[in-house]
Amino acid sequence: MVTDTELVRKCKEGNQKYQEMLYNRFAPKLMAIALRYARNQADAEDILHDSFVKVLTNLDNYNEDGSLDGWVKRITVNTAINAYYKKKKMEDSIEVEDVREMTTAVNINYNDFLSEKILLQLINELPDGYRTVFNMFEIDGYSHKEISEMTGSSYSTVRSQLFKAKRALKKRLEEFLGEEYHDKLAE
Repeated sequence: MVTDTELVRKCKEGNQKYQEMLYNRFAPKLMAIALRYARNQADAEDILHDSFVKVLTNLDNYNEDGSLDGWVKRITVNTAINAYYKKKKMEDSIEVEDVREMTTAVNINYNDFLSEKILLQLINELPDGYRTVFNMFEIDGYSHKEISEMTGSSYSTVRSQLFKAKRALKKRLEEFLGEEYHDKLAE
């Protein structure tokens, strides 16, 4: 197996065989990321394509002290966020009432009875701003501050959108699963 260091070196040299190897190694993971942020398959494919163009054109900026996997994933998340902003600006604005509501946390536990595919489908149905912030915080592990910096939104807006995303997702889960599972969502 080719090491990350060798793969990057050969890609920098313009070796198409190694560029294809890089693509094949990371495309499935990055497509999964793109699908979480995009509204549809075509948009996700555009994000994936744009991400690989950025990866290949920015290999000189890759710091080999860090993980290549993490570096390409971060580029993909940033590309997805940029694609979102190209289509539309975030519509949500923060109000004092929203901040007060946030003091009561909404928790969604991932239960065994709910498949990942169904959960991802329900997440994809969230409004764009909510979905983006939810993905970045809950799935990709970014902090409120990092999300705020990456999206250009205020810290309060990020918190508000995350709260509203969780609340909306919980409501959709309750509707999808019916009353018999209502109590399980609160566990």
